[in-house]
Amino acid sequence: MRDPPTQPPSLERRLRVIAPPELAELTQIGDTRVLDHLVDLLDDPERAWAAQVGLAAMTRHEEKLVEGFSSSPDEWLRTIGRDAGDRWRNWLDAHRDRLAWNPDTRAFVEQQA
Repeated sequence: MRDPPTQPPSLERRLRVIAPPELAELTQIGDTRVLDHLVDLLDDPERAWAAQVGLAAMTRHEEKLVEGFSSSPDEWLRTIGRDAGDRWRNWLDAHRDRLAWNPDTRAFVEQQA
């Protein structure tokens, strides 16, 4: 008989950045300054979607949103992507002090105060 799993099975998907290589590498660093850099890129329409994906992968925040627009990033940019920079700046301001990098999950986790 097997021991029960420490975490129950989940159907949740995790975002994983594999391209472009520069972004994939950045999302593995675990430095909050990378988050700030990605937030700045949200103001550039040519880079906004990649920045959104990177932020969501690194923080697990807005993962479902990215999943929902994965087949239509242009629609994301036309709709809710327009205020993504402000939304992420506000989220980071509220959570930055509690973010800690978890190398096992390759994502920031929010520590309880």
